[in-house]
Amino acid sequence: MATISQLRPKFSIPQLDATNIATAQLFRDRWHNRVTALGNCIDHLVNDHGMPEHAAESAALQAYAEIESVNQKARIDVDATTSHLVVLRSGDGRSTAFTVSDLLRLLDRARQEGGAAVIEHSSRQPVVLEH
Repeated sequence: MATISQLRPKFSIPQLDATNIATAQLFRDRWHNRVTALGNCIDHLVNDHGMPEHAAESAALQAYAEIESVNQKARIDVDATTSHLVVLRSGDGRSTAFTVSDLLRLLDRARQEGGAAVIEHSSRQPVVLEH
């Protein structure tokens, strides 16, 4: 006769990954602007879940991007994108290339026009574009 072993302790609760936690927090703050929602999400991940700030920033930004692009046909082509080039594919497959210099110019223009916002003022990062 075989012995059956319990795989998990009887009363264990499955743990959510950082993306799920970030997504849930962002849905709670969905009526806030981008900076407030991301700031609250990063704080929640750091303070309530003990994540390092850099990991919390990444999880929050990635979850926000996923939520924001739910109904988008355009996408970032990760196979064509490198550390110096971002390739954006439109819904019909056409590509637009953004080099690091292009993105820095866009950021500089957004700062001049007041459209760049800092989420965490003490560290002055991350910066996002408000729309």
